[in-house]
Amino acid sequence: MSLRETPANWQSNLGLMGLGLLAALPGNASAQTAPAAAPDTATQVTLPELNVGGTAPNPPIRTDIGNAPRLPTGVQDAPQSISVVPRALIDERGATSLREALRNVTGISLAAGEGGLSGDNLTLRGFSATNDFYIDGIRDSAPYTRDPFNVESIEVLKGPSAVMFGRGSTGGVINQTSRAPQARTFGEFTMSGMDPMGFRATTDINVNVGNVAVRLNAMAMHQDVARRNNVYNERWGVAPSITWGLGGDTQVTFSYLHQTENNIPDFGIPIIGNRVANVNVSNFYGLRNVDREQYVTDVMTARIQHRFTEGVNLSNTTRYGNYYRDVSATAPRIVGTATVNTPLANILVNRQAQLRAGLSTILENQTELRVQARTGPLEHNVVSGLEVGRESVQLRRWTATRPTASLVAPNYDQMPGYQDARSLTADTLTVANRIAVYAVDQIRIGQYFEVLGGVRFENYDASVTNRFVANANLSRDDNMWSWRGALVFKPVRGVRTYFAAGTSYNPSAESLALTTATSNLAPESNISYEFGASWEVNRNFEIRGALFQIDKENARTTDPTNATVTVLQGEQRVQGFEISASGAPIPSVPQWNVIAGYTYLNSEIVKSRNPAEVGRQMLNTPQNTATFWTTYDLPYGFTIGGGASYVDSRYANTANTVRVPSYTRYDATVAWNISQGLTARLNGLNLTDRKFYEGVYQGNITPGAGRTIIASLTARF
Repeated sequence: MSLRETPANWQSNLGLMGLGLLAALPGNASAQTAPAAAPDTATQVTLPELNVGGTAPNPPIRTDIGNAPRLPTGVQDAPQSISVVPRALIDERGATSLREALRNVTGISLAAGEGGLSGDNLTLRGFSATNDFYIDGIRDSAPYTRDPFNVESIEVLKGPSAVMFGRGSTGGVINQTSRAPQARTFGEFTMSGMDPMGFRATTDINVNVGNVAVRLNAMAMHQDVARRNNVYNERWGVAPSITWGLGGDTQVTFSYLHQTENNIPDFGIPIIGNRVANVNVSNFYGLRNVDREQYVTDVMTARIQHRFTEGVNLSNTTRYGNYYRDVSATAPRIVGTATVNTPLANILVNRQAQLRAGLSTILENQTELRVQARTGPLEHNVVSGLEVGRESVQLRRWTATRPTASLVAPNYDQMPGYQDARSLTADTLTVANRIAVYAVDQIRIGQYFEVLGGVRFENYDASVTNRFVANANLSRDDNMWSWRGALVFKPVRGVRTYFAAGTSYNPSAESLALTTATSNLAPESNISYEFGASWEVNRNFEIRGALFQIDKENARTTDPTNATVTVLQGEQRVQGFEISASGAPIPSVPQWNVIAGYTYLNSEIVKSRNPAEVGRQMLNTPQNTATFWTTYDLPYGFTIGGGASYVDSRYANTANTVRVPSYTRYDATVAWNISQGLTARLNGLNLTDRKFYEGVYQGNITPGAGRTIIASLTARF
């Protein structure tokens, strides 16, 4: 079947392919058993005990296990593709950023910041997810580099999730579940040294007295980026939290996250003739004491939870976030006209100044009621909620003329003492108020069937005050309805199949920005179809797969002859499938653990006002992505592991004239449990020192980090 068939053909064939997939699943298992009761994601999460002594195997890592925020069931029972990156996997792979941790998830492509964007930026199933980050189910969309030091797990919910999360979420959402206070006392300290030069220190201390627990996570690091001259990342953070009422019907938790970053921003290497310039991959075009970026992130959360009776829980969460950023970066651009035949030594690079400073805030209150109940033969898992929030962004931009650089040999110390002569070009304040109500019910009907239905209403009212151009203020007020439905069939024990559909919306002010060209446009609408199945081969190993299609039905498109005209006459489509497996595949060999995944994305710009885009692939959307990671526990407390991550070629522009090649990155680890509570680990990232490109844009491409070695020592009590 061609993946470029019409939507009607695709949807009918989706069902036929689903029946084939179902027929291929094992049918000789014993009778269907009732699923476990849905976990209460609002209650306290209990961490598993870590076995670090002797030669006993480590617990198998399942990337389908855990709680999913806002959903009525756990990950295993959700009729949706969800990938979980647990803490153990983050540690095994030596991930020091959220972006590194997400290399374990297929269907994602990373990018770099540009045009006002900075910090974490990625696409998920072909659509931008820059504004779809969450912490414990509350939006965390401000730009900064997220560090996993206070993260227990990362959940990637794929496909439109607007019913539960609101605006955006076209390709999915990324949620970080924080490390919460526990009903036991423990501690963990890790020190790491890195090559090229770097260090990292983290601590995790939990103290429990009666029904009160206090937890403190902290981190400090400095890391030079391998293969990139003069580029480094430096940050520190602290995350205290306290919970009263552990184990009781009423529980109150206060938590705080502070993170400060001081980095050298990297906009990479310029494009010449639609190709990356053929220069040394270590070339950096910034200037000493000029290029820098600072982020200060403060997130404060208060949560009250009360259990009225078994299966009836109410929670109220208040979040205030304050995000400051100050960026002075260099975007390298070719001076004049150059082609691939122009001698490189004759080409100069314009150091285009990227100067901006901003302050983002969020104040949100969410009330959520969870009910597990039975009405006759039906068993209900209901989640309903009310959200009220206010977000703001104050952003200022400047321009400056910096000295040009040699393309072949840029000089970081070219002009000692140079300072930008800045000219203010923009000064805006955007404020968005929203209120939303939602309800979702997943109903178990007998032994073999479940049905899910949900609806959400959201009002999103945004206004922009332009303090640079008089009388240029803009506003937009949108009412958005979204829905989600699913049918689940469980033919035999350990096998679940489902068909799901849902919608999402992208208002013009989604990222807290409006222009005269977009302020009069209604939200973009999206609809998704997904057929999926899972097979629990044994209690420690599961295989999951899904076929899906996402349609953006009225995409914003700009007239190529008049950039001030934008209309909702575009259409974008992504069709694809994914398959993943995780855990210990052979019950008699529990010391062998495997995590693997593959995603195919066939993206297409179906309609556009720009004829050069029609029929082209979508921006930064690789057709194939794959990941594989395996570990094996050896005698005497040793563990070895390794794997690979593959990202296919992708385009840096919608006309598909700038293409970035595919790459495979290999990583490995060796760990030794020296004694009870003491572990040494050695990680090698990009072991072959493969040259590859990570951030893709029409004017410049950012190389990925070269070979990086991390040696760590962890002490636990």
